[in-house]
Amino acid sequence: MIASLLFTRQLTTNTLLKLGAEVGGRAATFLLLLLAARRLTTADFGSYNYALALGFVLVQMADFGLQLLVTREVARLGLAARPQVVGAFRLKLWLCLPVVTVLVAVAFNQPVHGPVIFLLGLTLLLQTFVEFVAYVFRGQQRLWVEVQLLLWVRVGTAVFGALILWQTEQLLWLAIISLLVMASALLFALSQLRQAGWVDDFAQLLPSGWPVTAVSRQLIQQAWPLGLAIFLSIAYTRLAILLLAVWGDAAAVAHYSAAWRLVEPTQILPASLLAAVFPAFSLALTQNRRRAGQLGRQTSLLLALAGAAVALIFGLAGPWLVGWLYGPDFAASAPVLQVLGLTVLPVYLNYSLTHYLVARGQQQMLTALTAVTLLLHALFCWLLIPQFGVLGPALSVLAAESVLLLGCVWALRQPLLLETAV
Repeated sequence: MIASLLFTRQLTTNTLLKLGAEVGGRAATFLLLLLAARRLTTADFGSYNYALALGFVLVQMADFGLQLLVTREVARLGLAARPQVVGAFRLKLWLCLPVVTVLVAVAFNQPVHGPVIFLLGLTLLLQTFVEFVAYVFRGQQRLWVEVQLLLWVRVGTAVFGALILWQTEQLLWLAIISLLVMASALLFALSQLRQAGWVDDFAQLLPSGWPVTAVSRQLIQQAWPLGLAIFLSIAYTRLAILLLAVWGDAAAVAHYSAAWRLVEPTQILPASLLAAVFPAFSLALTQNRRRAGQLGRQTSLLLALAGAAVALIFGLAGPWLVGWLYGPDFAASAPVLQVLGLTVLPVYLNYSLTHYLVARGQQQMLTALTAVTLLLHALFCWLLIPQFGVLGPALSVLAAESVLLLGCVWALRQPLLLETAV
C-alpha cells in the first residue's frame, strides 16, 4: 500500500514537472515569435517560419520512432538497455546524413535565406539528440533531467534570441544564436548521459563500421512502424488545411486554422501525463500485468474526464473566445471551435491507448490504425467540405478520431506481445 502511494506520488510529480515545463517553454517560444514579428521584416519573419516548418518535417527522419522505443526499453531493462541506447544513438547519426543532404540542397537553392534555412534546420536536428537523451531519462522516470533540458532549450533560445534581435534585428544572427544554445544543451545532455552510466566515454556513441549490426537491425525492425506512424500523424494534422486550400477558399483556411490553434495547445495535458505514465506502464507490464491494467484504466479515465471538461469549455465559451481573441471577422470560426472541442475527448483517450499499444509491442498495429485514420480523414473531408464548408474538416476529425478510438480498443484486446529490441 505504501509503495503504491509513493508510486502514485512519483507519477503525479513527474506529470506536473513535465506540464509546467511545457507551459513555460511554449510561452517563452511564443514571446520570441512575437518579438521576431516586430523586429524582423515581413519577408524575414516569413522565412523564419518557413525554415522552422521545413526543418521540423525533415528531422523526423532522424528520429524514426527511436526515442519512444528507447524509453520503453529503458523502462523495462534499466541499465541493461545500454546496447540499445548506444545502438539507437549511432543509428540516429546515420539517419542524419540524408537530412543534412536535403538541408544543403534546399539552402543552396535559396539565394537570400539559404544559410538561415540550413542553420535552423541543423538546430532542429541537434534538438532530436537532446530529446533522445531526455527520453532515456524518461524511461528511468527521471523527468527532472528532461525538464532541465526542455527549459534550457526553449527559455535559453527565447532569452538569447530576444537579446540578439534587440541588438541586431538580423535573422541570420537569430539562427546562429539558436544553434549555439542547442549545441550547449546537447553537450549538457551528453554529460548527463555519461554521469548516469549509460556510456563510459563519448567515443562509444560514434558509429564504427557498417551501420547494420545485430542491435541496429533489431532497433530498425522495432522502430520503423513508429517512424511511419509519426509521418502519417503529421500528414493527418495538416490534411484539413491542405484540402481546404485545394477547394480554393482562403477564408475557410483562415477560419479553420484560427480554431485549430486554440485546440491544439490543449494536447500538452495528455502529452505530459503520458510522459510520466508510459515508462511506468511499460515496466509494470513486465513485472505486474494487473498493476499495468489498473494504471492504464486509471490514466484513460483521468484523460476522459479532462477531455470532457475541455470539450465543455470550448462548447460553451467557444463563440466568446473567438470573438475576444480574433474579432468579429472570425465569427465563422466559432462553430468550428465547438466541433473541434468535441474531438478533444477521443483525442485524449487515443493519446493513452496508442502509447499502450507501443508498450505492448504492437507498433505495426498502431501504424495500420494511423494509416486507416488518415485515409478516412481524407475521405470524410472530401465528402463533407462541399456540403458543410469550413465545418466539414472538424466533423471529419471527430469521426476519424472516434474510429481510431474503437480500433485501439479492439487492438488492445488482442494477445500481449511484449516485443523487445534486444
